[in-house]
Amino acid sequence: MPVLGLTGSLASGKSTVLKLLKAKGVHCFDVDRKIHQYYRNKQSLVYKEIKSVFAQSFRRGVISRKMLAEVVFSDKNKLKKLEKIVHPLIIEELLNWIKKVKNKKGIYAAEVPLLFEKNLGKYFDKVILVTANKEVLLKRIIKKYNFSRKETLNRLSFQVPIREKIKRADFIIDNNLDFKKLKKGVGSLWKKIK
Repeated sequence: MPVLGLTGSLASGKSTVLKLLKAKGVHCFDVDRKIHQYYRNKQSLVYKEIKSVFAQSFRRGVISRKMLAEVVFSDKNKLKKLEKIVHPLIIEELLNWIKKVKNKKGIYAAEVPLLFEKNLGKYFDKVILVTANKEVLLKRIIKKYNFSRKETLNRLSFQVPIREKIKRADFIIDNNLDFKKLKKGVGSLWKKIK
């Protein structure tokens, strides 16, 4: 059965779309959630390596994701170091999940924020892209993460431009408006993928 990749920019609504698909019976894999599990698990290789390389991002013996983000998003070399720690493990886990579910009954979807940035589209039967225009994203990110406009633009600059993502996606879900419209968009998508 189909294995779908779900992606989009920060605060585009990927997680909401994943929840809506899950409510329709789609079996889901959430890359960010897995990474956060690594960050909380003191026995994980990711946790240990981050402690060794980014000790300044720890508070009371735990990784402060906010502090880690401040460190890596202000220096591209540090971001690359973090990606070398986290990405090989999470990509391996994702690819194993895809292989495991490929011939099972049902529909499967993985939320992968950096799907295009890490060239992972080829592993999925179809790719769903959740979009919102730049001003909508800026407002959401500033409100959700309490970033300045400059920090927000910096974060977005690390991602593949949206026009490029649109060219490479099979399905586009527009999330510029309200939840009702988003739900309708997911409903239309559901009819196509069923």
